[in-house]
Amino acid sequence: MKNITLDIIKVKQPVGTIYVGKISPNLLLRMSTVDRRRIVEDDEVLGIQRDLRPEKVTQIKNYLSTIDATFPNSIIVNTTGNYVINESETQLNLEINESTFTIIDGQHRVEGFRENILDNFELIVAIFKDLRIDQQANIFSTINSQQTKVDPSHNLSLELDSKVYSPVKMIIEVAQSFNFDKESPWLNSIRLLGNGNKGIISLSAFVKPILNLVYPENDYYLIKNELTKIENTKFPTFENINYKIEKYPFWEFYKRKDQKSIFKILFNYFKALKVILEKDWLNSESLLNKTTGYNAIMKLFKDLFLDGLVSGDLSYDFFFKKLIGLKELNGTITSENFGTSGLKASNDLYIKMKKNIN
Repeated sequence: MKNITLDIIKVKQPVGTIYVGKISPNLLLRMSTVDRRRIVEDDEVLGIQRDLRPEKVTQIKNYLSTIDATFPNSIIVNTTGNYVINESETQLNLEINESTFTIIDGQHRVEGFRENILDNFELIVAIFKDLRIDQQANIFSTINSQQTKVDPSHNLSLELDSKVYSPVKMIIEVAQSFNFDKESPWLNSIRLLGNGNKGIISLSAFVKPILNLVYPENDYYLIKNELTKIENTKFPTFENINYKIEKYPFWEFYKRKDQKSIFKILFNYFKALKVILEKDWLNSESLLNKTTGYNAIMKLFKDLFLDGLVSGDLSYDFFFKKLIGLKELNGTITSENFGTSGLKASNDLYIKMKKNIN
């Protein structure tokens, strides 16, 4: 095949005409190039796209393996009159060439299909014609910088509507328990969407470090696929997915759907911290329960959890005895002592705590 005829809808906009149609991923790959910023003879050469991120392509490939994968938004490309053989109000006839299209937006989605051919998948494509380089750059910049970003906590909350019991759903339910349980050290202190409480830490910030104890983030779709490819009445064994307990200590709890144990262990840990660091706990002037301090105490939790696993004790008394040395820091966990925010401040606090525990 030397040319292709696409059924299209013409859309008029100030920048020009957009030809909207559909195409197979395999053919789009054959007909596309990506204009990336690059260095030539020690000078940066203008290009539209950033470097390809292999980890993002891998994540997309994992997503494409799920039974309900979809890309409902279009891949945006540019072509030139050199490759247009003929056009009408409803059709666009194009030469098939490796440079027919330049991808303006969607390079990672397209790369997700390379060596990953799916016969049941078509892509929506929005085709511009004869755009200048600066116009293409402006479209890319607008798409990737001006759109309103969705609150990460909102994205997480949507997982609660899922019919499958994903790790995200489990840990959000754990977070809800901490926010509403009358005995919880975190009572009414986690900002959950829709319940009106202001809280001291967002749902997203609270959940992420716990999720990092369950599974690697890049395996989200791998796990989701296992959940959706079996009957709704069953829960997968995940026999082909194994993580080292040293890195993901909560994975085995998730495999058993043992949400209560995760809550209880974390409850014991947080309660001990609350008693020992009572001047900092839920104090708006302290970093302890904000993202910076929380990331530090969750890093410390992983160390102590593995110790407790060896000794067979993850009780409140175990954590209290381990953490009692932190009493020296009580009332001092502030931005003046550890910085305002960020990874360095969190690591500095973790190192200081690590030195003080038994």
